[in-house]
Amino acid sequence: MYGKFFTGTGVIRRFAVLFCCAVCTAAGFDVPKAAGDDPAKAPLVVSPAEHEELFGARIQRTMTLLATSTESCRNPVKILFYGQSITEQNWTEMVTDELRNRFPYADITIENRAIGGFTAPALVRTSVHDLYPFYPDLTVFHVYGGETTGELERIISNIRRYTTSEILVSTHHIAQFHDLGTAEYLKRHRQDDESAQVMRYLAQKYDCELVEIRGEWARYLDDNGLEPRVLLQDGIHLNDQGNRLMAALVARHFRYTTLFHGGWAGMVRTYEACRLSDEGKHDEIVFTGEPWKMNSNTVIGYSPDSALRLEFDGNRVDIIGGPAPGEMLGSARILIDGTAPSNFPGTREFTRPSKAYGTWMPAIRRIDHRGKLVDQDWTLKITSITDDAGEFAFEVTGSVTGYDGSGTNAELFVSDSGQVLIDPRDFMITWVQGYFKKKCPAGFEVTWGVQTLCTDIYKPRPVEDDSRPAIVTVAQGLPNGRHLLEIVPEGDGAVPIRAVKIHTPPLR
Repeated sequence: MYGKFFTGTGVIRRFAVLFCCAVCTAAGFDVPKAAGDDPAKAPLVVSPAEHEELFGARIQRTMTLLATSTESCRNPVKILFYGQSITEQNWTEMVTDELRNRFPYADITIENRAIGGFTAPALVRTSVHDLYPFYPDLTVFHVYGGETTGELERIISNIRRYTTSEILVSTHHIAQFHDLGTAEYLKRHRQDDESAQVMRYLAQKYDCELVEIRGEWARYLDDNGLEPRVLLQDGIHLNDQGNRLMAALVARHFRYTTLFHGGWAGMVRTYEACRLSDEGKHDEIVFTGEPWKMNSNTVIGYSPDSALRLEFDGNRVDIIGGPAPGEMLGSARILIDGTAPSNFPGTREFTRPSKAYGTWMPAIRRIDHRGKLVDQDWTLKITSITDDAGEFAFEVTGSVTGYDGSGTNAELFVSDSGQVLIDPRDFMITWVQGYFKKKCPAGFEVTWGVQTLCTDIYKPRPVEDDSRPAIVTVAQGLPNGRHLLEIVPEGDGAVPIRAVKIHTPPLR
């Protein structure tokens, strides 16, 4: 019996079949049409998990935004899938479809930025381009490696340090590279079991929602008398049935309940702009001159002589606009600690570099910078390269800066302007050629851009749909600490503001 390798009991919980069929059908996942269906092809009867009623307890901000969206109030929700090839697979699309179907009134933005073949030691390098600047409300994360060398924990802790994202992590499913019971098979199984223990530790330490894929996968195999390979394309990647099982196990954690502790009011706080007038005393929001004009739940500023001011703790500032019926909209200068947001190094970051020759992997894992970035596109051109790609030279050019220096893969590269810094360990060109056996030619180009996470001049958006808040992020990537925000009208029209939303990551 399969269970002797994993569950230790081999007990089949047949009493749950009818209940689980109803659950899977409600969730939109296929179930057997009859008891005689081939279990290796179609069954998706997932037994209830222990304490399933507690699922979703640690992603309640996301679930609240989703579940409380209505036709007249559509909450924006950003979700990021991140990891490697398993997270690239079709189960993420199934979960996406399920969420859109269940919560039709939520404005859901979902991206999958997983990179096949990138274990945690590689992914921790690309995260600065992919993960933290995206600043999701929820990160769905799974990766192999980094348990003993620290990169796995660093990715999770950095999400807590740089964003207010909730985190859903999972243990590994059950792979089968060798026959059951062989020494090689049991060794890999023990390694994945140990990895699961590390993930359980990290989930508890960093308050993550944990999907116990490993145990539930084993139970599913036991309940149906299957070997792991039945759910796999190869030794590890999921086939259609494996994708449906993964989707079902993850999707049932998207559970909303008002009985769970919230606890996110201090991480994402909304300051109503009209609160000062309503309270009749000084509040967090103040005006440096004459109070702004009141219009329902919105204040409207016109004069440079009266700025809206707010002291806050955090690293991201969103302005929620309001209506100004019949008035021409103007603009306002944004000041953080007396200077423009763009003067903070973290408010501009590079995008992920383009792919290496002949693969999907980025040619350079991470590109850093010293000092202030200029909005522009960058190109690294290989000027010479050995047959084995072990040594190569390059030059770097910016669309605004122009030629900015040359270097080799043997040493740290710092461009003439200081805007580009590349650590030799982040070049993937040599490794990719050795693995994929596709020769990288001289003249090959790697490109990347600058993603601006702020605006120095706030331009209110017209409120055309009252159900959708007009939200503009005016500063992201600030040092996570105490700051002073000032919104100073330019005097060119109305600046309506309903609220200011501040994001304060829990780790400093």
